[in-house]
Amino acid sequence: MAPPVANQMLPSVDWRTAASCSRAFTGGGPRLSRAGAIDVVADLHLHARTAIDLVTDYTGLTPAVQARVEVVDRARWSDINIAGFRRLLSDLGAVQPETESASAAAKVTGVQAGAVLAFLSSRVLGQFETFSTDHGRLLFVAPNVVEVERRLRLPTREFRLWIAVHEAAHLTQFTAVPWMSGHFHGLIRTFFDAAEPEQSSTAQFGRAVRRAVAASSNDPAGSPEGELPGVDILAAVTSPQQREAISKIQALMTLLEGHAESVMDGVGRTSIDHVGLLRRRFDRRRANPSPIQRFLRQLLGLDAKLRQYAAGRRFVDQVVAAHGVSGFNRVWEDPSHLPTEAEIDHPERWSARVLHEPSPHEPSLEGRGPEVHKLGGTGA
Repeated sequence: MAPPVANQMLPSVDWRTAASCSRAFTGGGPRLSRAGAIDVVADLHLHARTAIDLVTDYTGLTPAVQARVEVVDRARWSDINIAGFRRLLSDLGAVQPETESASAAAKVTGVQAGAVLAFLSSRVLGQFETFSTDHGRLLFVAPNVVEVERRLRLPTREFRLWIAVHEAAHLTQFTAVPWMSGHFHGLIRTFFDAAEPEQSSTAQFGRAVRRAVAASSNDPAGSPEGELPGVDILAAVTSPQQREAISKIQALMTLLEGHAESVMDGVGRTSIDHVGLLRRRFDRRRANPSPIQRFLRQLLGLDAKLRQYAAGRRFVDQVVAAHGVSGFNRVWEDPSHLPTEAEIDHPERWSARVLHEPSPHEPSLEGRGPEVHKLGGTGA
């Protein structure tokens, strides 16, 4: 395969500087004995495999590939995400300089990315990372899992399984739906292919990297711990041609996060005794961030992430309540079945378009005559 043509609208990022900065600011996490650390790693591996089976049973979707499961520390999480972003931007044609020849702008952007990664590495619980490998990998950040379960006084093994279910739902979305990964990456490429040169700048790209890195994890806590990678980077530079791609990406991310949230509790009702307790304490944690967390959410654009969880879950829950899991699963049949941003807020419109269920807010076309049918022939 020929290397991608260099895209001068994507200023280069010094990822070595990003890695060094991230390591310098990353803390080690809570203290654990060697035996305790080994137990956490083994437990998370076990729950990850159990969660994949539970999600398969609940959703009816079977992963086509067996993604790698890794239990990592904070530094390793940052390194994996740097590798993923570096691969993504290289595929898009961004120049990848060596540190010795990197421009000052590239180093500044690397510092920005590394600083955000360092902060998030202490917050992320789990992530299905999609960019660094062809099939993706399921990550759990062990020190953060331990820290949160201690702070919130949660039942340890149930909490770990609950988190694993959320991440397994994302794994299933990307490995059981054959077109999902290609569609997602295609939307990203469409966005950048439509970029206009006069709208690109190093400052804009620096903001994009900060937001993209902040959006690079999946965590049921829903504060700075969670989002699929590659979301907010797409909102940094816009042109009229890019707005449709942005809208589709945001709608897709809202659907995927909402689905994972819904599956967490759907599986939990039958497989986790204290799922209600877990949900209440996490929702309280979301609603009451500390002042520094509130500031960082605004700085990194993570308040939009919280709205995404809520809106997506409402959509999924309403469709499942009306049509069951099998009815909702029509969304995975084809990219054209994905909800639009407007349909996320009005699930009945999606049901009318995809399931051919009349919307309660619109008159039925039955018996209205050929003129009405002609007006409706443009499609939705």
